[in-house]
Amino acid sequence: MPIQKFEITNAEGGTAVLVQVTPNAARNRIAGKDSDIIYVELNVPADREVVDEALQTFFAKVLGVNRGKIAVTSGKSVEKKIVIIMELPPEIVEARLAAKQ
Repeated sequence: MPIQKFEITNAEGGTAVLVQVTPNAARNRIAGKDSDIIYVELNVPADREVVDEALQTFFAKVLGVNRGKIAVTSGKSVEKKIVIIMELPPEIVEARLAAKQ
């Protein structure tokens, strides 16, 4: 099933982004972005809980916010996530993510 269109959007009090995670990578990094998804590689095993925690920590570091301001919602797979960044508007999130590519 193809991924539905999802852009960086304003969420109540913050921002929501769709993320495609590749676990077991050589290092943690933003691997790219297109109009509807951010690609992230994480150096963690393909375990949903481990990936969620690592993604939360990674986004907090990249965006310069407290880890508690990041919420990761999981779909049915390890790879596809929606990340909510509280208290940051979409334009700031997008700029900070672009600076880290």
